[in-house]
Amino acid sequence: MKNKSVYILSFIALCIAAISFYMIGNTPNNGVPQGLTAGAMKRFEFHNSPVPATNAVFKDENGNDVTFSDFKGKVILVNIWATWCAPCVKEMPDLNELQKSLGGEKFQVVLVSENQDGMDSSIEFLKSNKIDCLNTYFDSNRGVARSLKTNALPTSILINAEGDEVGRLIGPADWNSGDAKALINYVMLKQNQDLSD
Repeated sequence: MKNKSVYILSFIALCIAAISFYMIGNTPNNGVPQGLTAGAMKRFEFHNSPVPATNAVFKDENGNDVTFSDFKGKVILVNIWATWCAPCVKEMPDLNELQKSLGGEKFQVVLVSENQDGMDSSIEFLKSNKIDCLNTYFDSNRGVARSLKTNALPTSILINAEGDEVGRLIGPADWNSGDAKALINYVMLKQNQDLSD
């Protein structure tokens, strides 16, 4: 009888441990809904809390200075890329379609080129590949890449309307997927809720 009780208690303890392990492993990060970083966005990592985006200066197509604070008021997906980077080239049509479907007053895809041969090659790449919904910016001294600690291309960084980085995805992704749009819409919706509180 005593052995039976020990087995039953052991089984109950094992069940409780398994449920606890499952719940911990499936707890959404920082209030992020479960499943938001799944599918095409499974490699997207939300930060524990938003962090201020870099104030490093980069250039627009006309050579004017730009910082991420110039986009304050809209959610932006910053894509650090280069024409010589095959995964960057592969995901560019998806980024173009993402801008076409979600871009506007509340959201924008911001390309920041790491080409070291000047702006012309990046602009020519977009034109020749019919990337017609996106403009590119140029990180002439790699200040943006260094300050964001991007060691791989492409790297995509999601910045909220307050100018804080909420998370990033290293490597290529299907940015025209429903998963990507759901994640971006969540950040835009959360921003609106935070502003109304």
